[in-house]
Amino acid sequence: MGAPVFGNEFFDQWLNQISIEILAKVEREKISNEDMLILSLQAEVNHFHHMDIKLRDEFKKIERRFVQVDKRFDRQATYQMWAFGLILSTQFGIIYKLFL
Repeated sequence: MGAPVFGNEFFDQWLNQISIEILAKVEREKISNEDMLILSLQAEVNHFHHMDIKLRDEFKKIERRFVQVDKRFDRQATYQMWAFGLILSTQFGIIYKLFL
C-alpha cells in the first residue's frame, strides 16, 4: 500500500497484510474497534508517505530557487564592486589632476 515509512519493513509488511485482511472482512461482518484502529493507522502511514514525497519535492524546488537567487546576488555584487571601483578611480583621478 505504501513505501516503508519508518524504515521498518517488517512493520509495514505486517500492517499491509492485516489491513488487507480487515478490508476483506469489512464486507462480510462488522469490524471491531481494534480493527478500525489498525485501518486508521494504515491510513496515517499512507498519508505520511505521500506527504513526505510532496514535501521533499517542495524542498527541492525551494533549493533550486535559492541557487538561482544566489547566482543573481553574486552577479549583482560583482557589478556593484566594479561600479564602485570605477567611481573611486574616477574621483581619485580628478583629485589627482586638481592638486598636482
